[in-house]
Amino acid sequence: MRKLYLLIFILIITSIIFSQTKSPEIIVLDDGWYEITTSVSVENITPAEAREKAIQIACQLAIEQFCGIEVTGRTSLIQAESNNEITMDHFSKLTNQVSNGIILKKEVLKEENFTTNDSFMKSVTLKVKVGKQQGEADPYFSLNANLNKAYFQEGEELYLSVIPSRDCYLTILNIMSDENVSTVFPNQYRTDNFIKAGDLFEMPNQSDVKQGIMFKVSLLPGKSEDTELIKIIATKEPANLNIGANYKTALTDLHNWLVTIPRNQIEEVDLQYFIVK
Repeated sequence: MRKLYLLIFILIITSIIFSQTKSPEIIVLDDGWYEITTSVSVENITPAEAREKAIQIACQLAIEQFCGIEVTGRTSLIQAESNNEITMDHFSKLTNQVSNGIILKKEVLKEENFTTNDSFMKSVTLKVKVGKQQGEADPYFSLNANLNKAYFQEGEELYLSVIPSRDCYLTILNIMSDENVSTVFPNQYRTDNFIKAGDLFEMPNQSDVKQGIMFKVSLLPGKSEDTELIKIIATKEPANLNIGANYKTALTDLHNWLVTIPRNQIEEVDLQYFIVK
């Protein structure tokens, strides 16, 4: 009986999902490129939200086609408030699907609105290039990472702690609200980024504090609230990650670099935090 109820529940959820979408059109190009058209119902959401949902579905379908399996992606949506308006797409909706496939490039070719069965629809045609890391994830490789808090008053100090389950090399990025990206670790004061399994990594640590090194959060002029991201990347071998200072070029550089690292050699954690006046 429980199995029957579970089956009915799954069918209901599936019908709800497909009631908001239209069957996608997928054209397989070459060299990992796909052209995908997806449509989403503009019901209880804005046209902009429908557009983003259609793009996410297209990216997911491209990865499934490329990898030949069904995957689950992890999306970290960064939001920032300025004059009471929410601005999305900081760090390009940083989408992590490294366990199976990675969206290397994407380009919106066409958008259109149409009505079908009394429903207002948003259609997006996307050209997507997919890459893939080799191998499977190491189930015993993980990162226990935390910030001292999730919500900061402007001017407060940020502290980060990381405990890896395996020996690794840490690279830590800060995706800031002005859409700039900086590598905060390793840095000129701490060049050795090797961390032993089970050891506690802190930023700043006691040595940093003695040197007056602090990480104070701040708002851009005219903003009353903002959101930023700490991205932690751990690799079993030394990593040479050079990324652009702008979030769009940084995302491309990061994804192109990720596909060169075997999946069992890398682990990632994203920590989002909020800043208010």
